[in-house]
Amino acid sequence: MKKRIMGEGISSHVLFWLILLSSFTLIQFFKDGNDQSLLLLLLQNLKRLPAMLLAVYGFNYYLVPSFYRTKKYILFALSSIALFYFASAFDRLVNVYLYEPLFRKGLFTQESVLEIFSDVDSLFFGYLPALLMATFAMTFTKMAYERNEMEREKLQLQSDKNKAELDALKSQIHPHFLFNTLNNLYALTVQKSDKAPKMVGSLSEMLDYILYKCNEKYVPLENEIELIQNYIELERIRFGDDIVLDCRFDFDRSKHQGLRIAPLLLLSVVENAFKHGASNQVKQPKIEIHLYLKAEFLYFEVKNTKELNSVSDNTGFTKGIGVANLKQQLERLYRDYSFKSRDMGDSYEVKLCINTASSND
Repeated sequence: MKKRIMGEGISSHVLFWLILLSSFTLIQFFKDGNDQSLLLLLLQNLKRLPAMLLAVYGFNYYLVPSFYRTKKYILFALSSIALFYFASAFDRLVNVYLYEPLFRKGLFTQESVLEIFSDVDSLFFGYLPALLMATFAMTFTKMAYERNEMEREKLQLQSDKNKAELDALKSQIHPHFLFNTLNNLYALTVQKSDKAPKMVGSLSEMLDYILYKCNEKYVPLENEIELIQNYIELERIRFGDDIVLDCRFDFDRSKHQGLRIAPLLLLSVVENAFKHGASNQVKQPKIEIHLYLKAEFLYFEVKNTKELNSVSDNTGFTKGIGVANLKQQLERLYRDYSFKSRDMGDSYEVKLCINTASSND
């Protein structure tokens, strides 16, 4: 029982009793027509605190978890009756043997312990109602607390699940990107091209960013643009003059310095354009990349030529890990976005729009 109370926080229990005793005092103050001082009424209510503690915590932190939640309903009912009976008698005992000798003036006769326990009517009508009110006030407060805790834990579990899924998706992106780039590097090495060392240097910079610098949920947009530019340079080294590239990044760094975006999303689109467009095309391929901002909206448009007989799925993309990851990450990271792709026979066009203010933080 102590562990349960400590788990909910001592301060919350202290606040509960302050509110409860203050409420009892104010109700009695107005009910008696302001005939007694608030301080005296508060002292009268404080004398009932030991019995209230017995009833409230005995019921909510022992009987309910031990009998009610284990479906021992008969034992729970009998135990509850016994608890409230003894708590009422204990309340009367404190009043007769502690409070009245200190504050009651004149001579008076004290009831014996046996008389107190046998006076059921006095206990039932004079002492039980306040104990029940205090007990059920704690019951409803505890139910509300547990419901909030369940919701909080549910949200935390969902958040942890989303984070784990995103981490899994990113762990797929890294080897996917690395596999494609190493294939390109291998081809240059076989050809003994002088471009290979430069490609190794660019690849090293990109891997340093992907593996160590984009582990946060959102990163600066300018870092992602730099990543894309480095990737494009790798592809320029690979294709040389055999590819036509039109890249425009309408991004004012001074104006949008604090703008952040989920990492590696844009790279997936660019990578697919090169992998399924330029790499599979006999004639000179062409890739157009355009990024621009309007208010809080980021627009990213990529278009690549392709062979007419290229097979695509219903999204307009050749099937690949990158695009599947992109869609899943968008779903988890943003509430407001659009992702459209169009197969125009000899080219693919992708249009991505993200409301950067709609991130699922």
